[in-house]
Amino acid sequence: MKAVRIHEHGGPEVLVYEDVPDPEPGPRQVLVRVEAATVNPVDVAVREGRFPTPKQPPKILGSDGAGVVERVGAEVTSVRPGDEVIFSGLGIGSEGSYAEYALIAEAQAVPKPPSLSFVDAAALGMVFPTAYYGLVRRGDLQAGETVLVQGGAGGVGSASIQIAKARGARVLTTVGGAEAADLVRSLGADEVIDYKTEDVVARVKELTDGRGVDLVHELVISANLATDLKLIVKGGRIVCTGEGPSSQVSLPIGEALGVDATLLFMSLNNAGRAGVAAIMREVAAMAADGTVRAVVGATLPLREARRAHEMLEGEHVGKIVLLPRG
Repeated sequence: MKAVRIHEHGGPEVLVYEDVPDPEPGPRQVLVRVEAATVNPVDVAVREGRFPTPKQPPKILGSDGAGVVERVGAEVTSVRPGDEVIFSGLGIGSEGSYAEYALIAEAQAVPKPPSLSFVDAAALGMVFPTAYYGLVRRGDLQAGETVLVQGGAGGVGSASIQIAKARGARVLTTVGGAEAADLVRSLGADEVIDYKTEDVVARVKELTDGRGVDLVHELVISANLATDLKLIVKGGRIVCTGEGPSSQVSLPIGEALGVDATLLFMSLNNAGRAGVAAIMREVAAMAADGTVRAVVGATLPLREARRAHEMLEGEHVGKIVLLPRG
């Protein structure tokens, strides 16, 4: 089969589109014919060696996707050949989804709603479970609270806006530029702040009558965490999800103490395969009834994975989806 692998860590140039042996499912594994796989920031981190994984190069990248079950292992009982499925959480200890076929654990297979295309279904993966895990499981977001999503036009940000709205929250978000502002408004954001032209702290205070927000979903930790302390109410929470441009961050301890700040760090990996799949099932049901929708910015053939990674590292809107059969 064709797949995109890395043989060493580095820039987009280390992505190689090549022939690799067809995988064979083990007793509790499912072989999926991949119809769509998405490109995520974690894939870039794995490619660069910033996110150490048990599976070392040569390695197929890719965290999630959607496709059709081709074959199943002898002990698999819940999935059958021909089933259309969504999966998320590959590429850490196993081969990933940038391929014509992918092996997943039985527990990772989530039924794809018939109303969703493979592209839209795949684009739910990673970002919506991450948003849900951050806001609901870690942040305990409640109806009636006010949340600020830092970076609402990105994959996790656009998912966070929709999850927060579905939970009954008032949603503020930051973006950079008019196109991004239009997108997040279409997703349900109540208030939009352009961080390129506006003072985020002053604007949040204005929009909340000086109170601040109950919860910040921080997707650029190293750039924004110190500022987030100025944005929350006393006892407010900051859910820290995205590393940002640096692997290190500092913050004023006095300010954190002064507002009784709660800092909540998270990794979706800690939910486990079954936990991620359970969230995916809930998200898929929400997408099927129109409560949330995937935001797809571009679709590219699998052989153009390098270009996809270059796009991801620049300014873009929406998920980038690779098509193994495109």
